[in-house]
Amino acid sequence: MATAQPRSEEDERTEEVDARPPSLWRNLDYMYWWTGNGVSTLGTSVSTLAFPLLMLSATGSVAQAGAITACHMIGTLVMLPVGGVLADRVSRRALMVSASLGQALAMAAVALLVYRGDPVILLLDLLALAGGLAAGLRSGVSMSALRRIVPKEQVPTATAQGMGRDMVAHLLGAPLGGLLYSLSRWMPFLFDALSFLFVTLASALIRRPLGPDRYTGEGPRPGLFTEMADGLRMVRGSRYLVFTIVWGALLNVVAEGFTLLFVVLVQHRGGSPTDVGTATSLALVGGLLGATAGPALMRRMGARRVMLVAAWLFVACFAAVVWVPRPWQIGLVLLVAMTSMVPLNVVIESYQVRLVPDAYLGRLAAVVRFSIQAVQWTGPLGAGFLADALGVRHAVLVLAVCMAALALALHVARRRLSILDIPLAEVREIDPPGVPAPAPVVDTAANDRSKEDSSGEDERRAEAGCGRVDDMTEHSGHHDQNKQMEPAKARGSELLASDDDRNRVAEKVRAAVAAGRLEIDDLDARLAQVYQARTHGELDVAGRGLPDIGPRDALVVDRAPTSRFALGMFGGFERQGEWVVPPRFTAWSMWGGGRLDLSEARYAKQETVIRAVALFGGTEIILPDDIEVEVRGFGLFGVFGKRGARKHNKPGTPRVLIKGLAMFGGVVTKTREMNRSIDK
Repeated sequence: MATAQPRSEEDERTEEVDARPPSLWRNLDYMYWWTGNGVSTLGTSVSTLAFPLLMLSATGSVAQAGAITACHMIGTLVMLPVGGVLADRVSRRALMVSASLGQALAMAAVALLVYRGDPVILLLDLLALAGGLAAGLRSGVSMSALRRIVPKEQVPTATAQGMGRDMVAHLLGAPLGGLLYSLSRWMPFLFDALSFLFVTLASALIRRPLGPDRYTGEGPRPGLFTEMADGLRMVRGSRYLVFTIVWGALLNVVAEGFTLLFVVLVQHRGGSPTDVGTATSLALVGGLLGATAGPALMRRMGARRVMLVAAWLFVACFAAVVWVPRPWQIGLVLLVAMTSMVPLNVVIESYQVRLVPDAYLGRLAAVVRFSIQAVQWTGPLGAGFLADALGVRHAVLVLAVCMAALALALHVARRRLSILDIPLAEVREIDPPGVPAPAPVVDTAANDRSKEDSSGEDERRAEAGCGRVDDMTEHSGHHDQNKQMEPAKARGSELLASDDDRNRVAEKVRAAVAAGRLEIDDLDARLAQVYQARTHGELDVAGRGLPDIGPRDALVVDRAPTSRFALGMFGGFERQGEWVVPPRFTAWSMWGGGRLDLSEARYAKQETVIRAVALFGGTEIILPDDIEVEVRGFGLFGVFGKRGARKHNKPGTPRVLIKGLAMFGGVVTKTREMNRSIDK
């Protein structure tokens, strides 16, 4: 009788690496979302600086400068609840595209009015209001769209990367806005309009369905205000959501007040406007560091401990700012404060996204953002009154005491935050309003002890407001028995398909068209069926009647190269099919993305060098498994993937060297199997 062989340590390490989800920089849809929103944030930072400067120059009134900012904020607040409900009713892709296009038109109109000279102030206020309405609509959709683009296990990473991206955009936006305004007053607004056009294109290019799912309830669908009330009831039904929304709004008030006092404090210490800018830059660098470290800290320390450490570290920074004597030292303290604050926000947002069902996620986003933005104006106002009455140092100390009270609240509300003790991937969604709780399970005597041991875990889940409190392994015996009775083929057909699986079937479809087995008119329909397939069973239907792809012919050909350079700047590029790769090929992606598919490519020479540079963007390189690949790139606050690196000893095998730089972006390599059946 054969005996089981023990697995080696190398096999266990290989399985552990394979079990990890692929890097987000390999997700082209995520790259569209990430770069599009990054460019949009940069453009908004530019126009946010230019609007007050324009109003001061045109009217000389500080009140008018504040009024145009208030118009934008009012429009955002008014539209946030409506946008959240629409995100759960109407196509999210259509909402994202229409909202960003509306923002682009509003900023383009502002640029045109300023270019023509002597713009009407009332008209500028109305355009700012319109831009705010469009911003509120898009803000209500973004969180629910991200949930569809990113796997649940990678929500913290995506949240942290988004925060880091926005930190860099704000860091670059102020000086860029000042430069453009100094060149011409209309240029910052035109730049913002172009940034919104870019995010419109990026949203349209996302291939994944963004939802929402079709309404399947009984009877006619409830009205807009009824669904808005349902969203509020869902939030009230979870003690974790209620606490974190209120706590986060109060934290934002304290932080906004401290931002005002920090500027005044630097000036009192003899600092110049340049020193204020330097300290602000250090704070943004701290936020970028926190965004980079946030997901790793969650995995190693646990979500609850990250929140507690970050809150108390923020309190210490408040107190330290009062005593450090020099402006640059204040900047270092702010660096530490922001480094701790961003992981805290990552924890809160990640668990909020995991708890709420997809059909209610838009309404949750609207409630969260509305709560924060509705009260944040009180922070600078209250801080200003405190500074006039007590002095700047004592006002900062008062805010430090307020922050300490918020940190203590995390300890007092331990039961409300008990959900943080559960790993994020194991968190269950809360039940929608009106859905009855599952019937209790009658335990047998054999299960009494196991139920007693798991009661503590169930209690923690129930206190967190997770709805269903049954353990993941409940009814495991019945489940295993039923699973054994299922046909193996049926289980395989229900297995979720990966992007590689869909790409392999798509290759079979293209090869069948090239060989004359399928009509060219059938190509688009078949490919649409392939890329919409979610399981292997659906892929089998999409590829029915098509043979496997045969071996490839000679890879090194005596033909002229198809192209030698690719650039994705505020846009994208793609090379695919039987294109001829030159001996030296360069690919740049800057605030954009691109895709190099070498699976059907031919090569002009035996040795090929691909230089790939990604700055605030991403490049995906698809590599067939029948060529030799070496990756030497470097990632600086980014990812330069090396998973496709391998060697072949067969004579005549083409060799591809991939090198370059990924800075705040990613160059990712993905291997595609050639000459193999997808059923293996």
